[in-house]
Order: sequence, then structure tokens, then C-alpha cells
Amino acid sequence: MKALLDFIPLIAFFLASKQYGILAGAGALLIATLVVYVLHLIKQKGKLDKQQWVTLILTIFFCGLTLLLKDDIFLKWKSTVINGVFAVALVGSVLIKRPLLQLAMKSIYTLSASGWNKLTLVWAVYFVLMAFLQYYFAFYTSEQTWINFKTYGWIPFMLVFMIGQFVALKNHLNPDLVEKGKE
Repeated sequence: MKALLDFIPLIAFFLASKQYGILAGAGALLIATLVVYVLHLIKQKGKLDKQQWVTLILTIFFCGLTLLLKDDIFLKWKSTVINGVFAVALVGSVLIKRPLLQLAMKSIYTLSASGWNKLTLVWAVYFVLMAFLQYYFAFYTSEQTWINFKTYGWIPFMLVFMIGQFVALKNHLNPDLVEKGKE
């Protein structure tokens, strides 16, 4: 359900941008993000995780600047910066020997310390790739191509990555989780 809610701002951005332009898209993205995060706050009993806070704050910042200065350059940087922040946070967590993915996925996978570090770094590379793609489509393609990529063009990359991760880690699924699935 959480993932489905997170698509609402993208849909709002896409529809408003296609119909009324980038500035309207930025406004729709901002409003839809605020509504979705209020719903997250209610559902999560007044708490957001760190990833949600980063996304919320950067969305408010970049959409706010875009609307205030009437310049889409800020909105075009939003996804690149968010992906970059996630990549840096993941690499940093490995450097301080507290891989974030271990904290987030320890109930799903059983990995060694080295395995958690490798998985976290693979995710960091994924976020660097996504930052690069967001940058490329924002600054080296047409506005319509960028809008399309920002809205749904990144989804095939995510699906391939997630499927590849599952295939690579299927033998490391938490045995308790596997047993629950058999019941």
C-alpha cells in the first residue's frame, strides 16, 4: 500500500505537466507529496522513516524553488539530488560499518557482514545510475522525454534491478520468512 501511495505524486506531476506545463506539474507534485506524506504520518502513527524525510524535504525544497522562481531547473535537479543523497548515505553506512540495508532488510535476508556491505554498495551503484539517468533525461533530452522518464521511464530499470536482486539473493531468504510462506 505504501508503494502505491508513493506513485500518486508522480501521476499528479505527469497529468499536470502534460496538460498545463512544468510549473503546474511542480505544484501538483508538491501538493500530492504533502497529501501522501500526511497519509503516511497517519498510517505510521506520526513517524516517517529517514528515506521518507529526505524525499519530503527535498521535494518541498526543489518544488518550492521551482514555483517561487518560476524556473524548472530546480525541479530537474530534484531526482538527481535525491538519488545522489541515497547513494552517499549507503556508501557512508558501509564506511562506518553499519550498512543501512542490513537495518532495513535483516528480516528478509540472512547475510554475512561482507554480504550486507556488498548488497548496500550494489544499491549505492543503483542510485548513482538512477541519478545519472535522471540528470541525462532532465538536461539532454526534450521536456516531454524528461517528463515521461521522470514519471514512468525509470520503472523498467527498477524492476530489472529488483528481480536481479531477488534472483541473486533467493538462497539467502530468512528461513522464518520461507516457512511462513509455506503455511
